[in-house]
Order: sequence, then C-alpha cells, then structure tokens
Amino acid sequence: MCLLVSHHATFSREVVVDFKGKSPTPQQQAVIFEWLNYGVDAVQKTLGPMSQSAVPISVSMTSAKEPVPWGQVVRGHIDGIDMRTGEFTSIDDLTSDWTLYHEFSHLYHPLFAYQDFWLAEGLATYFQNVVMLQNGIYSKAEFLRRMQGGLERGKVATGSYMGQLDKVSVNMWRLRAYQRVYWTGAAFFVEAETLLKKAGAKYTVAQVLAMYQVCCRSGESEGASKSAYKFVARLDRLSGTKVFLPLYKRYRYTKGFPNINDEQLALLIKVYSPREPEL
Repeated sequence: MCLLVSHHATFSREVVVDFKGKSPTPQQQAVIFEWLNYGVDAVQKTLGPMSQSAVPISVSMTSAKEPVPWGQVVRGHIDGIDMRTGEFTSIDDLTSDWTLYHEFSHLYHPLFAYQDFWLAEGLATYFQNVVMLQNGIYSKAEFLRRMQGGLERGKVATGSYMGQLDKVSVNMWRLRAYQRVYWTGAAFFVEAETLLKKAGAKYTVAQVLAMYQVCCRSGESEGASKSAYKFVARLDRLSGTKVFLPLYKRYRYTKGFPNINDEQLALLIKVYSPREPEL
C-alpha cells in the first residue's frame, strides 16, 4: 500500500491516495497522481470548492485494456472515491476519460434514497460533460455529440424500461436500466438550466450547487427518504426561484422521456464553454 497526500492551496483541499493491490511503478504513480489532482481542479473549476477538506481516493490497477474501466463514490464519515485503472501510456489517456469527473461530481450532493438515484446519477452524468467542456477536454462539437447521443440512448431505453422513474430507479440494477435512469436525470439538469434563464435567475445550476456547498452540504442527512426533496428545495431557495422542486416532482413520477432540444443544448455551450482569451 502506498499513501500519498497532496495539498491544494487554491481550494484548501487534500487529496489522499491509497494504492491497493498491485503496486504501480514510480512513473505510473506519478501519472496517476497528476491525473487525480487534475480531476479535482477541473471539477472545482466548474462546481466550486468541495465542502469536505480532504478527498480520500482508493486506486486499484487492473489488466483492463481501457484506461479507466470503473469508478464509484464511497459514502462514509468522509466521502471518497474508488477508481480502477487499466492500460495507459500518458496523462492524456486518463484525463480524456469521463469516469473521474462523474465520481467527483457525486461528492457535491448527499446520498439519496434509491427512488431518487435518477437525480444523483443525472447530476453526475450532466456535470461530467459540463466539466469536460468547460476545461477544454471536449470541444463544443464533441460536447453536443455526447449529450445528443446520451439523451437518445435514454429515450430508447425508456421504451424498454417503462414505468414511473422513481420505481425504475429502485430497480435500476436488477433491470439494468442505467441509460434511462442516468440520462433522464441528466435531462432534469438541462431543463433546470433553461428554466433558470427563463426565470431571470442570476445563477447557473453549477453556481447554485457551489453555493450549496458553502451553506448546506456538510449538514445534510444521508440516504433518508426526503434527502432529495430537501436538496432541490434548498437549490430553489439559493437561486431565488421555484425551478428545482416543481421540476423534481414532475420528473420523479414521469413515465416518458423528456423532450430536450438543440436550443437547450446550445444554451449549455454558451454558458459553460471556456472563455476565449482577450486579444
């Protein structure tokens, strides 16, 4: 086991890395650590500083052909991340994969009950793409392609896994209804961005979530039946709107897939694309 600690002065965060199983070479260790630090910085650039002061990350090296075959958030007294790495030759192989940004995004919300996993996975799926756009990993065209493709997969999957979204979420693993659950949840946040703009709100979803870290994240109940309800209600109060809770109530009981158009996706590109340097 190898324990590494990196202190992020910019955001006052510590990244604590625990290598399990097969030990990496010094070169691999350096690349993995650079990747994890990059991931923390990228996500915090979009969503603001995490509420917790330390981020424990467990890394296991595997023989998988893909650079990052798997990851998951681990809930506890201090939430952390489990990551698996496969074959990689450079830092770009790792930073171009979406998994780390997805798992880090989960740290920005409390654990929800099973019926609300669509909201949790939707948040992480949505922001993995936004983070990759805002940090220049995805071009505008690639971001649009990824979002359109994911939403289409969610729409197709809804035909196979019918019923209320909250009921499908509870049975997501048994049904293997991941595409419907993840991408209906992602559509929730796309629609929330549109509704915030229509309401004349001063903030994007990312900015509201950043404020939530400061005021509320560390004190929230984990895994309770009302955790998601309280979460979206707080987002409404922080944004000064009535966007998130009504949208949550509508989505939770929906049996179909929401209609997200290219105009809504274009808004995301406008809001989250990296700023062009001034001449």
